[in-house]
Amino acid sequence: MIFFIDGTIGMGNSGVEHAEFYRAKVLEQVGMPYRYLFYRLNRDLHKPMDRWGLKNDQVINMWEYFTLGENYLHHGVQKFFPASTKLVIDSTNTHRKRDTYTDSGMHVVDHLVKHKNKHQQSNVLLVSTNHVEIYDRNTGKLKVKFTFYDDQHRKEIIRNVHLYDQAAGAHLFFPNGMQLMRYFFERVNAAFQEKNVYLIDRSIDAEVALFNRRLPNAKLVDVIHADQLSNRRDPQHPLFNNYNEYLLTHLASVDRVVVATELQRQDMLIDFPGHEQQFVTIPVGGVDDHPKIVKKATLGRPVKFITASRLAAEKHIDLIVKALAKLHDDDGVELQFDIYGAGGEDSRIKQTISEAQAGAYISLKGHSANLTQEYPQYDAFISGSYSEGFGLTYIEALNAGLPVVTYNARFGAQELIHEGQNGFLADFKRDDADYSVQQLYLALKRLLAADYGVLQANTQKSIQRYHDHVIAADWSELINAL
Repeated sequence: MIFFIDGTIGMGNSGVEHAEFYRAKVLEQVGMPYRYLFYRLNRDLHKPMDRWGLKNDQVINMWEYFTLGENYLHHGVQKFFPASTKLVIDSTNTHRKRDTYTDSGMHVVDHLVKHKNKHQQSNVLLVSTNHVEIYDRNTGKLKVKFTFYDDQHRKEIIRNVHLYDQAAGAHLFFPNGMQLMRYFFERVNAAFQEKNVYLIDRSIDAEVALFNRRLPNAKLVDVIHADQLSNRRDPQHPLFNNYNEYLLTHLASVDRVVVATELQRQDMLIDFPGHEQQFVTIPVGGVDDHPKIVKKATLGRPVKFITASRLAAEKHIDLIVKALAKLHDDDGVELQFDIYGAGGEDSRIKQTISEAQAGAYISLKGHSANLTQEYPQYDAFISGSYSEGFGLTYIEALNAGLPVVTYNARFGAQELIHEGQNGFLADFKRDDADYSVQQLYLALKRLLAADYGVLQANTQKSIQRYHDHVIAADWSELINAL
């Protein structure tokens, strides 16, 4: 069995989760079984599972397993319930208890406390969960109890975990969440008595749990989804990305490390010579083996641009807005720019649009569950990210016949986008936003000056290596080699 290890999923996800969804698709193509292993307590897990097409028996959540029992590991949730939430509020209008009745059959009781903020100076008191009880709605029995501890450095961590009425009626105790997670992996591994492969997508906790005591007959594969360094250009600070530091200082504990581009693999080997066999290149996304033929060969009027990502600071969508506003105002280009996605930078992007007086032609569109149907309505794709481990949206856009304008970012942009052939690359400076805006503006001008028909003809040709059957064969070769 192949297991994808991640915290959880939500209604809106990052590229990591979409890479998992794509991997599931190609593993099915070659007949390889898999399961998602989620270790976070998600009180509303099955709604995003339905949204993203994850079947009931394809997902194993740690807390559902401890609540629902051994049969859950192989068959998933057997009985669904109406979901609801009840709050107990005291005379000071403070929330004191929250009862969450999940559709999967858990009754989660959060006991809430009011307290000072340890992490910043503030006169405002916080209300958060102190301890949790989880009951099985099928039987009414208490199955799990644990406390949260607000650590000065690590913030909220789980400790003093009790599991009740487990296999053979056992009552188990774990002093911390790490030991609980290790026990969870041991139970999963024992339940699937075969050659198990664990793909760790984004979890230092899972790495610590699995590296320090290896599971019998199991192989470990870490998947890196971003640049492993904070900035290779800075020779004084070539620091590891904090998500990858534990892995890269414990390489002997993992069987393979998968990166999405050959450029990143070669960059890894600069710091880890002699590990050629351990580092493997497998793209985290791809396109159908028989893509639709794109016939449009001229720029529209207005020129329609699209971007799609989390609305996060590192995506620099505000810089795209400024570059397009400059193209509109200084060059008189009639254009439309639609922004798909959601996230914490929503208000900042709206403010940038307002300051640029660009509301008439720049819009935030929110989430789209099916971007492949949106892309053909546009002329070009734009990215403002300074770092992209791969760039799933690049592949999707190119497959729809859209040239890509992006920063010359490690590693996806550099491997997927070829200047003047299927898109344009802009230089950037991390500490000079005005320079980055100007360079993106110049790249957009190169797009408008180019032969659009030639650019578009090259888009689908440039991604033949990323067809589903090719990537499925990559995964099959890796798993069989283990």
